[in-house]
Amino acid sequence: MSTIEILDILARGGTFALAVMLGLLFLRDARHSLAARLGILFATGVACYALLSSNTIAAVLGPFDPVLNVFAVPTGVFFWWFTTALFDTGFRWRMWRLLPMLAVVLCAAGNFLSPGDSVFAMISASGWQIINISMMGHAAILALRDWGDDLIEPRRKFRIAFAILVALLGIAISALELRYARSSFPDWVFPAHGFTLFILAMGFTGWLVATPTDLFGARDRRRRGTGARGRELSPENRPLARRLEAAMAEGLYREPGLTVGSLAEHLGTREHRLRRIINQGLGYRNFSAFLNAHRLEEAKRLLADPDRAHDQVLTIALDLGYGSIAPFNRAFRAETGTTPTAFRRDALSG
Repeated sequence: MSTIEILDILARGGTFALAVMLGLLFLRDARHSLAARLGILFATGVACYALLSSNTIAAVLGPFDPVLNVFAVPTGVFFWWFTTALFDTGFRWRMWRLLPMLAVVLCAAGNFLSPGDSVFAMISASGWQIINISMMGHAAILALRDWGDDLIEPRRKFRIAFAILVALLGIAISALELRYARSSFPDWVFPAHGFTLFILAMGFTGWLVATPTDLFGARDRRRRGTGARGRELSPENRPLARRLEAAMAEGLYREPGLTVGSLAEHLGTREHRLRRIINQGLGYRNFSAFLNAHRLEEAKRLLADPDRAHDQVLTIALDLGYGSIAPFNRAFRAETGTTPTAFRRDALSG
């Protein structure tokens, strides 16, 4: 066994150990966070993939190979589920999210069961990697899309590093596997692959260990649920919190396109300080949720007001700062479980 092969095995063993540690870190918030539970699946997939993507290690595993493949094959899907739940503020689990899993399993079965040089095996392998690349690209887009709206500072910083490093390197690995789908990998690929996995796992695990607050906002949600509003505010931040509440009471939330930056400018404070107050002091995970809390409370009052019964729902939505009717309807339904029209009908008839 060459020195390069030994280093490759050590790197993959380190990746396996770090992935197990990562799963344990996700476990601490798994009870309160769907993203953390999906993160456990992702960490398990990475651990299995790190071992099976090495021919040397895979040959030693023998009968354990099929069992590990159950988790290694859909690692890209686990990655997509986890990152979507982590970055998409409106994430809800739906059965259609299983479709990529079905597609990956079918492609993997076609690749494993067909002769290596057959056209069907090539099509199956290509389809598998194209699906992985698409999901990684979508995850990178999600990470950047709501960057400015995120109030959990560690997760906000993580979005940039994630989009630039993890997604791009993951896409590069999938593209490499797609490039050599019909031929053997060059000798340099396996050690480069192993060390890339190890560096990513080490960086992500180390960052998560050093993160001073919880990545998923699970503790934020529990704090809001227990009514501990403002408990973590220091004395020097309380005047700013009072100014914020006064501005909201005056209807500043009605301003179209209001952002954390423009609100901080209006209050004469730094943006990062305002983010910390809204997140840690008031318990909101993102700025949209903070705005919607004020806008939707006013919307329910207006929709239940007999004197405003002839106002169109669109007019109310625009008056409250929404750019169109669609985001208002989505936010209202997520908050109340019904549409604005149905809410008005029930309120007025009552």
